[in-house]
Amino acid sequence: MKGPNIVLLTDFSPLSKVAMQYALKMAGPLDAHFTILNIVRLDGIPKANLKSKLLEKSIAQISQEEGNKLVNDLRKQTKGNYTIEFKPVKARTVSEMVRKYVSKNPTNMVVMGLQGASAVKKARLGGTTVSVIDECPVPVLAIPALANYQNLKHIVYASDLKNIQKELDVVVEFAKIFESSVHMIHVAPIMDKKVDASIQAVEAAIQKMNYDKLDFKLILEEDITMAIAGYIKQTKADLLTTFTHKLSLEEKIFGRSVTRKVAYQAITPLLAIKRK
Repeated sequence: MKGPNIVLLTDFSPLSKVAMQYALKMAGPLDAHFTILNIVRLDGIPKANLKSKLLEKSIAQISQEEGNKLVNDLRKQTKGNYTIEFKPVKARTVSEMVRKYVSKNPTNMVVMGLQGASAVKKARLGGTTVSVIDECPVPVLAIPALANYQNLKHIVYASDLKNIQKELDVVVEFAKIFESSVHMIHVAPIMDKKVDASIQAVEAAIQKMNYDKLDFKLILEEDITMAIAGYIKQTKADLLTTFTHKLSLEEKIFGRSVTRKVAYQAITPLLAIKRK
């Protein structure tokens, strides 16, 4: 069976290296093929300018040289049958680079670093990680600075109880690879008829999945982000999974995305899957 194609994003920072090492330990045993991408951009310089083109070529060459060193270092640190390569890519933004690359190349997952956002970043509609999650059509695995892959024994799946069966199919398929326990949760301010009906649908879906490491819990709490963080701590979860969609400008400004809020916390590895 062919291994997964995984894209790793780097800016050559310590945080991006943490994310890459995490991904290699996680998916290396699956004989994955890793492609490391680094953005090459020249902001504010006319593209038609000859000096600009020469400078851009020089920056791409330097990026490639640094990337080759990075690949060698990673291979020494993490052994395995995986394959790995480095590519500098011209783009205006990281999210644009990822979107274009993924649209042209078979990709199962994108992995990048996850850093908590300041109030200033939140006011500017988010940082790089959140932008990639918003734009990327394939799952994005965001890794915080202190993460060190050991296993994926416990996965918390935070659900809004929409598309229950389709999302469970995806989460359980991923969990089976690592023999993970999946703790599905839903946070609601109150118990009402709508929530009760949804819970019945969840219970039916869980029975249909026939996966004995899957359970569900309803959490009554006003603050969704706080409730999720508390449950992650309680279960000592190795990974949080959420499903997301492309945000409207209004959602970005008023911060209505739970995935976005959780990403700002940078508490635990976050697997954000685009809802189709």
